Order: sequence, then C-alpha cells, then structure tokens
Amino acid sequence: MSLHDPKHLTADELDACLTENSSQLVTSHLATCPACAAMVEHDGRLVAALGTLPRFDVTPGFSDRVMARLVVAGIPAAVAAGLSTPRSVAARRRALGAVLLAGGGIAAGFAWASAHPADALRWSTPALQNAGHTLWLSLQAIVANATEQPWFSSVRDTLATPVSGLLALAVLAGAYAIGLMGLRRLMTEPTVNATW
Repeated sequence: MSLHDPKHLTADELDACLTENSSQLVTSHLATCPACAAMVEHDGRLVAALGTLPRFDVTPGFSDRVMARLVVAGIPAAVAAGLSTPRSVAARRRALGAVLLAGGGIAAGFAWASAHPADALRWSTPALQNAGHTLWLSLQAIVANATEQPWFSSVRDTLATPVSGLLALAVLAGAYAIGLMGLRRLMTEPTVNATW
C-alpha cells in the first residue's frame, strides 16, 4: 500500500469530485494540479463505463432455490460421557500412577521427618535459609532493574497521589476481569447442536 502524497488529493476527495460534493479547496487544487485533474477524468470514464454494463435483477424465489440445493451436513453425535476408549483408559492409569507415586513420596518424606525430627531440621534449615536469601536477592534485583528503566519515573509520578493510585488499581482490576472473561470464553466448549 502506497502512502498518500500530501501534494495531491486523497481517494476520498477524488470520490467527492465524482459526486459533485467537492469543497472549494479541492476544486482550486484541481485547477492547479494536472495529475489530480487527469485522475478525476480517468475515474469519471471508469464510472461511466461501469454504468453501461447490463444489470441483472434477481428473479423471485432465487434465494429459496439456492437454499433448497444446499446439503446440510449431519451433526456429529456427541460422545457419551461414560464411554471410555483404550487410549483414555491408559492415560487415566498413567495419571493415577503418577499421582500415587508423587503422593507416596511426599507421605514417605513426612513420615521420615516425623520419625527423625532432628535430622530433618538439620537438613532443611540451610535449604530454607538459602531459599529465602535467594528470593530476597531476586526481589532486590527486580526492584533495582525496574527503578533504572526510563518509564519508572513517569509511573512513580503518576501513582504519587492516592486518587491516581486507586484509578490505576481500578484499571488493572478491570483489565484482569476482562482477561478472565476472555479466557472463560475461550475455554467454553462449543455447543454440539448449534443452530447457526
């Protein structure tokens, strides 16, 4: 698509010349611009040539005849909820096995920790301290990175007053609600016997 040259008329202004609804500015431009005057002349000849083409009127009952020839495809029958295929049975077994394995591992870990509380505390304390330290360092890095961004000062100034903060919170909550509704709409299964 080519960009409009500001020295010449737009397509809407050229169409207005064909319907004789052009403004004084357009007519004065046509008097001084041979390229636009030639374009208006070409458009006028094209419209006149199209006007000479024969017109075909639709006969009565045409749409009924077309609709009668359409073949409506059969609506697929919905699979019964209780019907299981070998693939679904195997998938269900694998999921059940994974749940039992994970649950058994967690239960065994709690049983061992309750039987050996001193060892469990000795092993878990450094891990929890390191995890907390890592999370704190990550949060500091994120905050430091955000404050160095060029947009941070404008956001900080915008949220400086409680009214603008509440307004931003309301906008974020509205966007979140719209996103949830859109996700719900995407996750909704289509109706099997839709009449459209």
